[in-house]
Amino acid sequence: MNQKKFNKNITCTQMEDTAENTMQQKGSSNKFLSYKFEIMDDENIYSISFDAELAQEETKKMLESVQNCLYEKTADYIQKYLEQSNIAYTGFVASRKPLSHSRTIELAKMFLHSENDSSLDIYTSNADIYYAIIDHQQSDNKNNCEGCYIVIQKIPALNKFQHKYNIIGQTFSYSETNNDEYGYFAIRVNKDNGLVNNITMSSGEPVLPSFGCVDMLGILLNIDSIQTVEQIEKIAVK
Repeated sequence: MNQKKFNKNITCTQMEDTAENTMQQKGSSNKFLSYKFEIMDDENIYSISFDAELAQEETKKMLESVQNCLYEKTADYIQKYLEQSNIAYTGFVASRKPLSHSRTIELAKMFLHSENDSSLDIYTSNADIYYAIIDHQQSDNKNNCEGCYIVIQKIPALNKFQHKYNIIGQTFSYSETNNDEYGYFAIRVNKDNGLVNNITMSSGEPVLPSFGCVDMLGILLNIDSIQTVEQIEKIAVK
């Protein structure tokens, strides 16, 4: 399997294996919101959290700053962006933990199939603003492969309900023996009644390729505007 990268043309120095790494702190404010970023690759979950106050466009610029690095270097790039942009923050914590296949698929199904946002709120309750990428696949000894591509955005809502979720993702399976491939794809958003609706959904032939390079960060950066399969294919598949 190819090493996962935000940009397949650029490589970065690999992070040393640390259980948890507490970073430098700067400033404090009652207006600070809690931010959490999670990246789940085939074997690990990389988490970054801190408190700050960023406009949504500033958050997207921060995410753009990590497009040229490997997943495990994301924390370094995010902290560097905060420092160089003179953004006050506090409580910056980065961690890497093992992630099992079963747990990854469990989370994928929750985000793609939950009918209301209460279960999503339980998982993301420790963050006012939450971004995630799930980029995972695993094969067994019978030449079967199962995996998922998912991006998630949770931001404060301006109207009466508390948070807005945008979710785009696909679960897929592939049998090399039978050459059978199946995918479930959905673009989702929650409404002010708490229900999570599919803007579009398809099952059968996968929308995103089961193998190859999928621009996960490109999807996340454009998650507010993507509403069709044609849009996702144009952005995600290079």
